Amino acid sequence: MAVAKSLEKNLEASGPLRKINGEITAMICPNCGKEVPDDANFCKYCGVRLAEKKQLPVQDVIRNLLIRRVEGIRNRDPKAIRAIVDQSNYTKFDDWPPFYLQEADALENEAKALKVLREYDYETREWKIQVFGDSAVATFIIRYRGQIRDLKFNIKSRVSVFLLKKGGKWKIVHEHWSRFP
Repeated sequence: MAVAKSLEKNLEASGPLRKINGEITAMICPNCGKEVPDDANFCKYCGVRLAEKKQLPVQDVIRNLLIRRVEGIRNRDPKAIRAIVDQSNYTKFDDWPPFYLQEADALENEAKALKVLREYDYETREWKIQVFGDSAVATFIIRYRGQIRDLKFNIKSRVSVFLLKKGGKWKIVHEHWSRFP
């Protein structure tokens, strides 16, 4: 019994698990709650890293930061979004109006939209992250769906993000969201 408890604790430390009647049956993503293959390092639905490591590769740190950014939308949490962007330099091209380059008004515009957002869900794929010292470019495809006011939406977009490492932390400096036609 003590060996089984010790093994279970070690398994739990290595990643999120689902239990039925006390038995481990599959791995569940702690970020989005969806079932993922037992050998997965990343969630195929939201991109969050599942395998534990003492020090993540910088690409994984950046991917996790960008997943937190999208989770900020899903959770309608403008404070979480502000925490991961370089607020003094942040700019954005959005795939929702206004389509022009947003600067100081970008975070405020998004905070207003989050107040009327409902039922938001998303999937990401085709991640590519390139690191150049203290700067990085990340790209991915996102399909997101939900409702804003009375408008239901299901959108597939390309996202490009420029990040800088400041004070030992990665911050989003610019985002470009572009819908697929």
